[in-house]
Amino acid sequence: MTTKSTNIHIPKLRFPEFQNEREWEVKRLGEIVKDVDDKCSINELQIETYISTENMLQNLEGVKKASKLPETGSFTCFKKGDILFSNIRPYLKKVWQAEFDGAASNDVIVFRALNGFDYHFVSQIIKSDSFIAHTMAGAKGVKMPRGDKNMMMDYIVCIPSLAEQQRIAACLSALDEMLSATKDKLEQLKAYKKGLMQKLFPAHGKTLPELRFKEFEKDGEWEEKMVKQVCSIGTGKSNSQDQVNDGVYPFFIRSEHPVKSNKYLYDCEAVITIGDGKIGQVFHYINGKFDLHQRCYKMSDFQGVDGKYFYYFFSTHFYERAMRMTAKATVDSVRLEMISDMPIFVPSLSEQHKIADCLTLLDEMINQYTNKVRFLEVYKKGLMQQMFPTSK
Repeated sequence: MTTKSTNIHIPKLRFPEFQNEREWEVKRLGEIVKDVDDKCSINELQIETYISTENMLQNLEGVKKASKLPETGSFTCFKKGDILFSNIRPYLKKVWQAEFDGAASNDVIVFRALNGFDYHFVSQIIKSDSFIAHTMAGAKGVKMPRGDKNMMMDYIVCIPSLAEQQRIAACLSALDEMLSATKDKLEQLKAYKKGLMQKLFPAHGKTLPELRFKEFEKDGEWEEKMVKQVCSIGTGKSNSQDQVNDGVYPFFIRSEHPVKSNKYLYDCEAVITIGDGKIGQVFHYINGKFDLHQRCYKMSDFQGVDGKYFYYFFSTHFYERAMRMTAKATVDSVRLEMISDMPIFVPSLSEQHKIADCLTLLDEMINQYTNKVRFLEVYKKGLMQQMFPTSK
């Protein structure tokens, strides 16, 4: 593939065999697809092939099996290869190229490529950020915006020959398959880690885990302590929720991920819950300088407990532990004394290190796949900007 031309209707990046071909033709979307309006009766629906906006996944993630079939309504028949577009809140990017024949709810628009246009190529156009932005520009409604179908059909696109469409589609489809496989591996690792953590730490009412490393199988029961016996617990002092310093949030803002700083209050190992006092906080393992909002908690100065072991232990069942201790006021919430009095089961330091090292390795693998997903998404976005000429 080589780069060529600043002509508005020729892409910057083009496969060598098409370098001398004509400019791409400028067309409306309505000239390359039709809006499918073939209706199905409710008796024709099958749960395995029924698609609605509820079982379409965000961010081009595909679809999942419907939880149930509707009891009334009319539906659109679609065929394998059609492009399904959820028209409720289009910014969610619920777009899917059908892998089987089926039926869709009325909130799903079904596009079908016309003769002479590759449906995989057309799918890439409809999945593009540019088309989503165009649709949102004409959307009606505030809480549940819906795209205007006529405006969608007026979307301007540039189209090459069928052979070049197919070449581009094959390239992008291969990239999509790689991205999908990477995301699947990432989800498998997350699920594996979640299941492993449930087995590596004692369940409620138990003093030993279901799964133990072989070298510790003959060791005794884990010791039960309260959190206040193994670490110091405190809250932050920062009160600002939205102060910005040179474009960077200097505080751990409530409900946000922590941001490290080189000039604020703490410089120690800590495990922090982030949130607005509500159940379900996110734990973070921090090692370095940082600031802390006053509604967040920090645990540090560990005694007889490995900091990462503590982090993983409470990452596993924190919600259930907190719910058992909450006062059940107007809003379930976490108070400092609740954390202080929470029980923690502690094996020997060597076993703690083993557990923490195992889960840290898994986290590193998860981070690697997370970064790979981000790289592939950015790479594809940049590639499409080079492979598709502007239509303006």
